[in-house]
Amino acid sequence: MGSVKEKMQNFAIQQALQYIEGNPEENIPKLMALVDRFSPEGWYQSQRSAVREAIRRKDNWYQLILRVYELDPGVRKAFFQNFLMNASLKGSAVQNEVKEREGCNVPWAILLDPTSACNMHCMGCWAAEYGNQLNLSLETIDSVIRQGKALGTYMYIYTGGEPLVRRDDLIRICEIKRKPGPF
Repeated sequence: MGSVKEKMQNFAIQQALQYIEGNPEENIPKLMALVDRFSPEGWYQSQRSAVREAIRRKDNWYQLILRVYELDPGVRKAFFQNFLMNASLKGSAVQNEVKEREGCNVPWAILLDPTSACNMHCMGCWAAEYGNQLNLSLETIDSVIRQGKALGTYMYIYTGGEPLVRRDDLIRICEIKRKPGPF
């Protein structure tokens, strides 16, 4: 169970996302204006500025934001829950605590290469140079994620080779209940 603050943030985000659903192109700029108006000074200032600028220019980033509304509603909800709540709000709070306590920066995202194996043969790709022998064990992948989560990192970008060569292990990782464990 989360704290009262986490529950309130989650509720606010769910309400905001529901508001946007009605007409994303019209409601995203309105919601951004509300966020700017009621946010504490400096709160995610650079991120908010980037979103405002994308909206103003209606550039590729803004078009990408609008494309999210073409996703299945369940996928969209999971994306926003993981991206906004876990990786951005919850994660950054833990990262700031660790930064203060340990005097180091914590990454917002971790690039994780579960394998060098690849079933493709793309010209110029480095994976062909290493073959398919370099693989992280399921236990090692799990350990990296547990350690990252304990530091406040909730976003993992799988690269490789071709990560889906390890599809069964990646699905298994998603199924494991995440609890911060000892290092």
